[in-house]
Amino acid sequence: MTLQTADLLFIPNNHEALDEAIATSTGNYVHVAIVINAHQIIDASPKHGVAIQRIRDFFEEVNVADIYRASLTETQQSQVISQAMSYQNRPYNFSFYPNDDGLYCSQLVQLAFANVLTIPQQPMQFGDDQQPISNYWLNYYQKLGVAVPLNQPGTNPHDLSKTPQLNYVGQLRYGDLLVD
Repeated sequence: MTLQTADLLFIPNNHEALDEAIATSTGNYVHVAIVINAHQIIDASPKHGVAIQRIRDFFEEVNVADIYRASLTETQQSQVISQAMSYQNRPYNFSFYPNDDGLYCSQLVQLAFANVLTIPQQPMQFGDDQQPISNYWLNYYQKLGVAVPLNQPGTNPHDLSKTPQLNYVGQLRYGDLLVD
């Protein structure tokens, strides 16, 4: 499977605590990254903030990704990458508030694709089967010292994957990589 510039790599739940909380509140995809070229991605992660990584290094951490692709011209692909790279070195948006200085993964994607695809914001959800704000998120935001941004406008990887202009291409696993 060949990756193309501006492909999106959606990461399913790896069953760590944060992944479980995200998946319970929004759906199975818990992270998304943008392919720059056959060797690099850009994403926003708690570990790196907005950063470029080698694809091999990225897959050492995530192991598997579902690939989604929009039908874009080369000019549009370049525009997406240029826009994404303009946010490089920004911190991660741990609060998920829309006006935070940092960015979270699907927020970066929405901004990068802003002039190419319409990616609607959704009211952010932090609940589980029992309550509108799960205990995980109550504790998370208590440690941050801010209110839970329940119903604030935002994005999440699962809803992003449902964008009509995105098409599922296939799945890529770490062992499938042939590049450094």
